[in-house]
Amino acid sequence: MQPNRRQFLALTAALAACPARAAGGIAVVDWALLETVLALGVTPVAAAELRQYARVVGEPAVPASVVDIGLRGNPNLELLSTLAPDLIVISNFYDYRRLSSERIAEVLSLPVYLAGQPCLPLLRQSTRDLGRRLGHADRAESLVTALDASIAAVRQARRPDGRPAMAVNLGDRRHVRLFGADTLFGGVLTAAGYRNGFADTRYSMTAPAGIEVLARDADAELFVIGPLPAGGADALAGNALWQALPQVAAGRVHVLPSLDHFGGLPTATRFAALLAAAGAPAR
Repeated sequence: MQPNRRQFLALTAALAACPARAAGGIAVVDWALLETVLALGVTPVAAAELRQYARVVGEPAVPASVVDIGLRGNPNLELLSTLAPDLIVISNFYDYRRLSSERIAEVLSLPVYLAGQPCLPLLRQSTRDLGRRLGHADRAESLVTALDASIAAVRQARRPDGRPAMAVNLGDRRHVRLFGADTLFGGVLTAAGYRNGFADTRYSMTAPAGIEVLARDADAELFVIGPLPAGGADALAGNALWQALPQVAAGRVHVLPSLDHFGGLPTATRFAALLAAAGAPAR
């Protein structure tokens, strides 16, 4: 399909902004795989939604040489074709775009999240598969080892010993997202020795639960994953529902920075490090 005039002008502008480069290299659509590629020491020629990645993921940082190919769900195929990568890396989220991408280059699709299935084994395997494909199997194994070491540090620092914990993200003043056993955050909590207060939920990016659900396990440690709703900490201080939670009254709440809810092993390792560094658990 030929681009219309607006698409043609956008493509021309994007190409003008890119430095001249030889064809080849890899393009990455999924953020979990992008952070993994960067952690493997590989700089892709192109990736998707880089400004939003910088806000939501942040680490590892994306070098300035990487070309932004637009939306993860609808990358600019004309620009991608012009860059002529040897390999396009996608996750199972974007398999519906696989055929169009295969017209440009070989496609490697790796699973990063499957509803109802433990997330960490998937990420470990996908990291190893990606490392082998890129010729960095040893570096991939180092990422797996780093996660295991970070989880061990949580056990040492916090000594969960089966205590309850909840990992949540605040959708707004009245609703929360709950990270169950099939999520990256829920997986880290369980691996570290916590009992996940929401182990039976299937994660989605919606905020399906009222904030009052957090009171059902009054003894749980509560790990709040950023970003916070509009107003941040000040909004929480003025939120009567939030202030009425037993965890808030007992000082068992830990507010963490923004993390990608569908991140890769580097995000899992960072989350574990944040858990280990959080304030001493209230008993």
